[in-house]
Amino acid sequence: MEMGMQIRGGSMNPMGGALQAARDRAEALAETKAYGEFVEVVRSESPWRFNGPKELERYLRNVDHHLLNFAPKVLACLDGDVRTLFDFGCGSGSGSIALAMIFPEIRCHGVDISPSEVAIGRARAQLYGVGDRCHFECIQPGQALPVPGGVFDLCVCCSVLEYVTDSDVRKLCVQEMARSLVLGGLLFMTVPNRLYPVELHSRKLGWNYLPRLLKARMVGSSMWEVKRLALPHVLKPHRTPLRQLLAPWTNFCLKKVTD
Repeated sequence: MEMGMQIRGGSMNPMGGALQAARDRAEALAETKAYGEFVEVVRSESPWRFNGPKELERYLRNVDHHLLNFAPKVLACLDGDVRTLFDFGCGSGSGSIALAMIFPEIRCHGVDISPSEVAIGRARAQLYGVGDRCHFECIQPGQALPVPGGVFDLCVCCSVLEYVTDSDVRKLCVQEMARSLVLGGLLFMTVPNRLYPVELHSRKLGWNYLPRLLKARMVGSSMWEVKRLALPHVLKPHRTPLRQLLAPWTNFCLKKVTD
């Protein structure tokens, strides 16, 4: 059983060639002088990252990781080309940058609450040649999004909502994401599954089920919760297999059908 239309495999995806070309470009950039200069930006903004070599390498090459894991899932949900992207909790910009490398006409706007991550995101976008199409800015927690409503074809939220444990702020975040979309626009989200008794980041038993009682610092989510929190904006499942909704780490796509 699946929610919405059947997901497309990589061999059937018409963007497969663009995806592979983006992967090749990202791989080649890791050997350039510009990459070394980017590393020094990260060292300046987040020196603590250099305490763990394995984690550092993953962070520095995070665009490669998103092109391998995140982008194919997003592409499988799309009905066609994407011109405008909103990245909620963009971090250091890897998701937006990966998609900008695939879609040459896309314009990306990302927000995050970390000034250092936003600074790194801007440097990362320049490194990958998409700085003119990726705009990242810092906002305050709980702040309404600094964008008009109904302007984005696609909104992505990658491993962000679990860190928003206050129920009112959580609702505001989802409503703002839904508000940003055009009618027919898509919200793609990846988040630890709240159906699971163990919160995946912390490995804490019960945090997903009894967050207030246990004073949880992270709480997973689900497609059903996001649909409820988005009201009065109406979102419906789009090209998301049921198995993805039941996985420990859930990925799902919702289409905005009414305001």
